[in-house]
Amino acid sequence: MDLRYYLKNSAYLLSANVISSIFAILLSIALARLVTQEVYGQYNYILSILGILAIATLPGMNVAIVQAVARNYDGALAKGTKERFRWSAIGSVAALGVGVYYYLNGSTLLGIAFMCSSLLLPLYNNFQTYGALFSGKQQFNKVARYQATTQVIAISATILVTYLTRNLILIIIVYLATFSLCRGYFYRLALKSRENQGMDDTLIPFGRHMTLMDIPGAIRENYDKLIIAVFLSFPEVAIYAIALGFANLLNPLRSVIASLIFPKLAQMDRDTAYREVKKRWPLVTLGFAVLAGLLIIVSPYLIPLLYSEKYLDSVWYAQLLLISVVIVAPVPIINKALLPSQKRMKDLYKLRTVEPVVAIGLLTLLVLNFGLMGAVIAIIATRTLITLYSLKLAGFISFRK
Repeated sequence: MDLRYYLKNSAYLLSANVISSIFAILLSIALARLVTQEVYGQYNYILSILGILAIATLPGMNVAIVQAVARNYDGALAKGTKERFRWSAIGSVAALGVGVYYYLNGSTLLGIAFMCSSLLLPLYNNFQTYGALFSGKQQFNKVARYQATTQVIAISATILVTYLTRNLILIIIVYLATFSLCRGYFYRLALKSRENQGMDDTLIPFGRHMTLMDIPGAIRENYDKLIIAVFLSFPEVAIYAIALGFANLLNPLRSVIASLIFPKLAQMDRDTAYREVKKRWPLVTLGFAVLAGLLIIVSPYLIPLLYSEKYLDSVWYAQLLLISVVIVAPVPIINKALLPSQKRMKDLYKLRTVEPVVAIGLLTLLVLNFGLMGAVIAIIATRTLITLYSLKLAGFISFRK
């Protein structure tokens, strides 16, 4: 193990993720305290719909760009980004259609918010490719610095407009626009830093394959808030969002680990990559168990302190969700690092299809019957199943006698 590589770059990415997490928490605190649960629920609902529509922007292209740049094909940045913009028009038209639907059916606030979002959706998503170039070059200091700067500027602006207006439409516009501007600026810097114009002929097909595999996951990632909004209420979306956000405080650490491992494994043969990951996934799980335990202990005091007494109901849900975070801890290492780095398409399709299908089915069934607790149970059950399935696919465990 290249200890110096991991220590140095983990420091960069962890610092950026700590900053990003702090500002994300500040934004959730501002929204929870300054607007009603109804508005906060609508805010989360809008972002969930946009998250699903972002599939049209080919998010899987980022993985393909990292892979290409790691093999010295810097021209992949511009080529991959152009391809993302070509397809993103579909998402914009869909967002516009959703806005028109709500507007014509009397939900003027949601209608205008979605129509405005349709213009910013491509810019908000596509310029994130700058991070793929620097990740492929293992320049994690730049990735960390640029991502943290973007988060600080965009969220500060959103908090300011929330404080001044309490207006959902303006909050959504400022949020999307400031992220778009910052990412666009850093994308220009990435273009200037390219060392060659080399092209990888497998870039576009690989990026499309990765996006195709991401479709079920993107739907699943946003489906919980969507179904809660549709079948329960926007205030319950707000309560659930606080619980989920608190439980997801450990997610940046998982992303950092996967991001650091990916370029290294991309350069290894299959057997070496498997051996390296197999030795370390239990340690990752143990580390997450310790951190999650601490958060479970402080959550009854911290959540009311940060978000006010009106979100006391979020505490119990957050504690249960933290348990599921420990269960699923090793999956990103396998799913986002090990398997993509070896281009194991068949197993990738299995991993990224089974989990969302199971999750969506359980969420639909349990939310309709048990409300918010049903959503939490569905997440715990799904994460347990997908962890076992991921480890089995990777050959790290076996169910045979």
